[in-house]
Amino acid sequence: GFTSLLMLVQAVEAELDHDVPQARRHLALMDETARLNLAEARALVADGTPADLDGSSLPDALGRLAARHSAKLDVAGPVRPLPAGPEVVALRSCQEALTNCRKHAGSSVTVGIGLAYGDESLTLSVRDDGRGFDPGTVHDGYGLAGLRARAAEAGGTVRVDSVPGGGTTVTVRLPVPPPRSCR
Repeated sequence: GFTSLLMLVQAVEAELDHDVPQARRHLALMDETARLNLAEARALVADGTPADLDGSSLPDALGRLAARHSAKLDVAGPVRPLPAGPEVVALRSCQEALTNCRKHAGSSVTVGIGLAYGDESLTLSVRDDGRGFDPGTVHDGYGLAGLRARAAEAGGTVRVDSVPGGGTTVTVRLPVPPPRSCR
């Protein structure tokens, strides 16, 4: 979270000279990020889990998020409890990807969320059939920079697949402890 805010501060400093409206948008995003981080910190201090995950599994929390965004959720692999860290990153990454999707692809697109439990990785994907873009030319991809920073803090990676007119898929892969052996 703090890495995201620091990156935003640098962006705003650069924009103040030449793009004040963009600087204002980034300031609003900083405000929102700080509020989210504060709420998350309070929830973690209070009982060790983020508010959205309180008393429920990651698939349940993602299911509620999917319902709010009229998205379809597919869960693959054997679901198991994981440490709070990767679960929080997966949930927040999904929220950010859905926000980006609504902002850039529009509200009428079809959105699918995938959650796959592997032996040593948790993979979240958010795909839409919106207008897409060329990932190589996105300069205002702050949402993507925030996603990458959040995933990197947890040792994970983010991949963005998109082509103009062909929709977008954001894939976040996070390392997780392997399942306990039954032997």
